[in-house]
Amino acid sequence: MAVRRIIYIALLALAALYHFAYGQYATHYILIFFLCLPLLSLLVSLPAALTSKASLVGGLDVHRNSEGNVLLELNCKFFLPPEAWSITVEEKNLFTNQAGSPQTIKTGGMNTLTKSFHPDTTRLGTIRYRIKKARVYDYLGLFPIPVRRSGAAEFTVLPNIERPNPEPELDDPSTLHFKPKPLGFSEEHELREYRAGDPLNLVHWKLSGKMDELIIREPQEVIRKKILLSADLPANYSDQQSVIEQLRYLSEELIEKEIPYRLVFGADMLDITSNDEFNEFIKEKLSNPMNARYAPGVPLGGDTLIYRIRPSKGVEA
Repeated sequence: MAVRRIIYIALLALAALYHFAYGQYATHYILIFFLCLPLLSLLVSLPAALTSKASLVGGLDVHRNSEGNVLLELNCKFFLPPEAWSITVEEKNLFTNQAGSPQTIKTGGMNTLTKSFHPDTTRLGTIRYRIKKARVYDYLGLFPIPVRRSGAAEFTVLPNIERPNPEPELDDPSTLHFKPKPLGFSEEHELREYRAGDPLNLVHWKLSGKMDELIIREPQEVIRKKILLSADLPANYSDQQSVIEQLRYLSEELIEKEIPYRLVFGADMLDITSNDEFNEFIKEKLSNPMNARYAPGVPLGGDTLIYRIRPSKGVEA
């Protein structure tokens, strides 16, 4: 558009020189025409500008190193499109607080246009795109006219899986113990001698006949020790990434084994029973600036196993 402004100024200067050199009746109207031409172009261009809008549409969440995208949509509802579009878009990772270089999209006049942005997904975090400037130009290409723009659009780069080394045996039989179940039946039983008041339906008649005394088959309730995953949150990004991806691996292992657990992440503590709960929690954390905090784990009593997740060093029980 700078070239068009130079051409217009040159033509206006020639018209003025021609008028002052010859001073004829026609040269007067030629000069007025060139002086009014920008205003006329601006007025004719207003309907297209007032019905134009630039919008951002966020993409689906992806896992690290997968392809993600955000769409920029340009729309003009007037039958004559603007002369040209100029849109400046900013990108920022909300977790790492790193901003990419602003991108300016310039394109000729059209009623609709869709452009995809494919940001770097090698780092965890919520990628936010924002339209910094949205303008169209009048039909002479002299004036930028601001147009409506939508709010920010974003998507989240979620963690991959990193297997801890060493890896804890989360379903170790030593994490289970049994206690008598007062009512009902259970697949687990404990054999003992009859005590006064024991119901007769608990008598193991076959074994009692062999032992020549009454033997009770007492139902046992399985008690699993509570599991707590405690995450170290160092200042270094790559270390935090390692911790979060180890957490995802352990979380999926526990959920697959139908073992609920408690997660300590910085100042936050919550019980996790499904992959969706874990993903929603991590997504919320990746939408805010990275914090460097140490979470040593919170003792919950003797029936709790605490696993401390350390960056690139596996799990410490």
